[in-house]
Amino acid sequence: MSTGETQENWIFRQLPVLLFMESFLVFVLGLYMVALGFTHDKAWLPYLSVTAFAFVGSAALFALARGVKSGKRWANSPAILANLIALGVAKYQFEAGAYWLAVPISVTALTVVIVLLIKIKGSEKLH
Repeated sequence: MSTGETQENWIFRQLPVLLFMESFLVFVLGLYMVALGFTHDKAWLPYLSVTAFAFVGSAALFALARGVKSGKRWANSPAILANLIALGVAKYQFEAGAYWLAVPISVTALTVVIVLLIKIKGSEKLH
């Protein structure tokens, strides 16, 4: 086994870790939104929608991380889509001046998208 193959395998093994981290962070965001609901006066319908979306998104990212870890091909495209959506979120964070939030979101999302595309391209050669 060459060093290039070992590095490539290491990179592919980090994909589920990144997706699990994203799932955890979105879950924490949902918990933060719940705490925010008790401390701030809000319009309830939009607030509950965003909070529910955070918890559902966290569960979906968790399922995708498990699928990618198990080598299931069905998880690749939704994981790419979820991270492309995260890039859109990061764009708004950049516009708002929240660079401390936008940069990690962008780096993580771009890493996942690029590595998954490389993985998909590599799996085409096997078939």
